[in-house]
Amino acid sequence: MKKRLFRRQKGFSLVELVITIIVIAIALTAVLLALDAAASSSANPMAVTQAIAIGEAYLEEIQSKSYTPLPCPAPCTRSNYNDVDDYNGLVNTGAQNQFGQPIPGLGAYTVAVTVAPTTFDGAPAKLISVNVTRGNLADITLASYRLAL
Repeated sequence: MKKRLFRRQKGFSLVELVITIIVIAIALTAVLLALDAAASSSANPMAVTQAIAIGEAYLEEIQSKSYTPLPCPAPCTRSNYNDVDDYNGLVNTGAQNQFGQPIPGLGAYTVAVTVAPTTFDGAPAKLISVNVTRGNLADITLASYRLAL
């Protein structure tokens, strides 16, 4: 009798192939969901950073003005503001420069300023609060004291 030689066959069975496809599909779905979550929130840090920069610019501008109330020249617009109190109640839809001109690319931000008399360490002062918002991406409030010198 002749002896048959069986060679071992190489390859995947259909079951192994289907299981491999399912495992890869699950892993790929998890990776894509993670990428989607990262991409959807990637604008948030940029919006917050811009909001902080806008708030700091407004605070710096306001801090550079006189503590003592002075008459605002007519017409009393932001470019004519000469003391800290002039900024109280200022609301800009779209960030603007110190001359009241819109800054390109920053129209989605809203800036609101309040100035309130207070004391700081027993000395008369004014509390300046600048709130900068951009929809639900950024809501930043920066505050500073302006002391009477």
